Amino acid sequence: MRLSESISLALSSLRTGKLRSMLTLLGIIIGIASVITIMTLGTALKAQTFGSLDSLGINDLGVQVQSRKEAEDSQSEYLYNPQPIDDVDALINDRHVQALKQQFPHEITGISATGRGSGSGDAEVVGAAQRTLADKVAKTSVSPVNADFMTGAGFEIAHGRALNAQDIAEERHVAVLSPKTFADLFDSDSQRALGSEIRFTSDTGSLSLLVVGISEDPKGGLLIGDISEPKIFVPYPLQMAFSSEYSGVQRADAYDALNIRVAAGVDKDRFKSELQRYFDRFYAENDKYLVKVSDNKSELKSLQNVLDTISVVVAAIGGISLMVGGIGVMNVMLITVTERTREIGIRKALGARSRDIKTQFVVEAMIVCLVGGIIGVILGGAVGMLGSQLMGTFVFPPVGVVLVSLLFAMGIGLFFGYYPAAKAAKLNPIEALRYE
Repeated sequence: MRLSESISLALSSLRTGKLRSMLTLLGIIIGIASVITIMTLGTALKAQTFGSLDSLGINDLGVQVQSRKEAEDSQSEYLYNPQPIDDVDALINDRHVQALKQQFPHEITGISATGRGSGSGDAEVVGAAQRTLADKVAKTSVSPVNADFMTGAGFEIAHGRALNAQDIAEERHVAVLSPKTFADLFDSDSQRALGSEIRFTSDTGSLSLLVVGISEDPKGGLLIGDISEPKIFVPYPLQMAFSSEYSGVQRADAYDALNIRVAAGVDKDRFKSELQRYFDRFYAENDKYLVKVSDNKSELKSLQNVLDTISVVVAAIGGISLMVGGIGVMNVMLITVTERTREIGIRKALGARSRDIKTQFVVEAMIVCLVGGIIGVILGGAVGMLGSQLMGTFVFPPVGVVLVSLLFAMGIGLFFGYYPAAKAAKLNPIEALRYE
């Protein structure tokens, strides 16, 4: 018997017993639909998470001035608690930053820097607005930043304006408030906030600042959540007002660390190597300090592995229903063999071999599971795409997962259909013909 004949007979059998076929398919449909839905939502979650992390700077390259001794002793490219820099000429100044942008105009979209900051302190409203907001005090902290920081770190301005290059160059006492500090000081009233004067006081110093903008927090997405911290962003040179916090040398126009935002489509590994060679040339004659360029590749890889593992484990749990569906297929096929005993006897009497009978029933079981798999893919794909749309990151079901699911469904049919098929093939034709 040709394979095409076996497939034709299998489809004919499905059409004959529609209700039984649908009940047989149900377990396979639910199992495949569960797997496709979970993997589609997992793909959407991964895309949303990495997209959010990208806006937060996870794909940025870090540039850090380090002592050569520390760099040699450390296993990591980036040092979270480096020794203070005691050589002002070892710092990266604004002239170097501009030269860097000119050297790599197509690779770099922004270079952001944050100062050592002031630690935590209290902010209060002073000046004209003090009459109505005299009791408002916010627990917050100051972050000295350069002009590229707000866009580079994924912040958008809700009211007013961002800090600009002129604010940095002229060391203006201006500030952009985070939503939390804005709410604590001004009850989220932008008209009262913009143009008001505030004073920030900590153990290391005090600053009077003019509010010029209110930022929006970067969006972290479903897995990360929104990033919300009480902050006051000020021009980078104002960190000098809190110099007692940091024992190393400082300059108003110089940095010991930078974040470089890499343009889309740039080979980050290649660019990282080029950037490292660029700084190596500048620091070749400095016996005490060097610059290390770092990325978050290992952290990204670890996160991707975690997300992939979660998706696979949850999909495997959903796939248990496939095994249950396979048992249902085997039970129905055993009943079918019993009901078609006389038909099997006639086929054998007319010359059908045991192998032909076995092939027919195995193919029938595989076709049943394949049809169930196709319906499951359609249903699971529809639910998954709808769910991803509601998450805000629309994705299609992964093609590889769809193909593997269909092959797995056919494998279930082969595995659970083999025993009924073998039983049918072993029937004695004479006894089968006598069966009523």
